[in-house]
Amino acid sequence: MAEEKKLQIPVITPVQLEKMLEVLDAMDNPPALMVYGAPGIGKTSILNAFADKKGYDLRVKHLSRMDSTDWSGVPKQSKDQKFTEFMPISIFRPLEKNKKKIVLFFDELNTAMPQVLNAALDVILEKKGDGEDAVLKEDTIILAAGNLGEEDGTYVEVLSSAVKTRMIQVRMNQDVDEWIQWAEKNTLDGTVIEFITKKGENFLIDLDGFKNNLDQVATPRGWERVSQYVKTIYAGGAGYTEKERRVIFTDMVLGTVGDRRGRAFLEFFFKKYDYVDNNEVQDKWEKQLALAKVIYLGNIPDFTPAAFAEIVSVVNYGLEYGLKGSAEAAEELAIYIKTNLSRLQVGMLTGIAGMNTDSFEKYLLENKYTSALTRLKSGR
Repeated sequence: MAEEKKLQIPVITPVQLEKMLEVLDAMDNPPALMVYGAPGIGKTSILNAFADKKGYDLRVKHLSRMDSTDWSGVPKQSKDQKFTEFMPISIFRPLEKNKKKIVLFFDELNTAMPQVLNAALDVILEKKGDGEDAVLKEDTIILAAGNLGEEDGTYVEVLSSAVKTRMIQVRMNQDVDEWIQWAEKNTLDGTVIEFITKKGENFLIDLDGFKNNLDQVATPRGWERVSQYVKTIYAGGAGYTEKERRVIFTDMVLGTVGDRRGRAFLEFFFKKYDYVDNNEVQDKWEKQLALAKVIYLGNIPDFTPAAFAEIVSVVNYGLEYGLKGSAEAAEELAIYIKTNLSRLQVGMLTGIAGMNTDSFEKYLLENKYTSALTRLKSGR
């Protein structure tokens, strides 16, 4: 396959593409429209939205997944048949009664095998295939989408001049201002919108990442998914601990928009999240600490393994997330353990078996509470 050089064709925005589709819709026999653009910028979603809004019958073929034999159809079988004839493939089926017009969409056009591409071009240029029944109505809107080639690190088939001159060819770029308006209209997460507003086009879509063949890169489609993660994991309160939420969210973000853009977003997000939400976390933690201290300080007679486990858990959580007052609480608990070593028998420490006490153990080690650390570990 040959690499295609930078395309010398008009560059349009998503809004301009939507208006162009309206023009084609008003024509009796519209020409085919070929839209080039990097993966994930919204080409397919715009075409889907157009067909859905109009009530049209959208028929999609992903050409990069097809073989040349997929165009042949199924052989007809009749009593008096003397020659081989084929029933046309499903894109030529009659228009459904509740639909007004056909929109035929060939996705990944210029990454298809040459034989598949040639078969598709007959339909694109003539609105018909092999056989008398393989015919589309003149008002059928035929759309195609393809990659940029050298610019987005993909290998593409170069379309012939005869084909190009019979199609409208445009390149769609994502306009940041348009995307932000779209994101606000569709209620994407405010932190995602604010991040893209500040960072701009290179963060909305990482073309350099495509060129360098990175394992994962940022796209508008990816940022939409990140917004869904925020709403599910944070705003939705999916039942995770704070630490679990951070780990899961981090992995999903990096797996969706890549390490290069994802790390920057995570730093931005957690700073903002901590600023907005940590007051609530802090208040809740302080209440839990106060309740646990009532028990372990001896104001309630029956000091149980469960009671001790509770205070260790609360203090460890505060240290792990750097909550205000956690160091003081850890100091107080360390002194309590040190001065009550004989009281805290192994049996009293069994409540912490299997618990995460790493942050509190680290505090004891760094502040030289050796005896308290030894006693704490004896319960494991």
